[in-house]
Amino acid sequence: MFDVTPPTNQPAPAASALLLFDRAMRIRSISPDIVRAAQHLNALTDHQLSELGINRSDIEDTIQRYI
Repeated sequence: MFDVTPPTNQPAPAASALLLFDRAMRIRSISPDIVRAAQHLNALTDHQLSELGINRSDIEDTIQRYI
């Protein structure tokens, strides 16, 4: 009779593209906040960072990734 395609749990390509675009825009909108926070942490001494359990190289990597 009629060929029926069973529904899948994956969104249609247009919906999937929209979800990816939305996620990218949200990440882009928070990146300045991430950079500001990393720059603030970068101003701390090595001793203060170690008390927080943060490596300076991780902060510098984060700044470079989001600039």
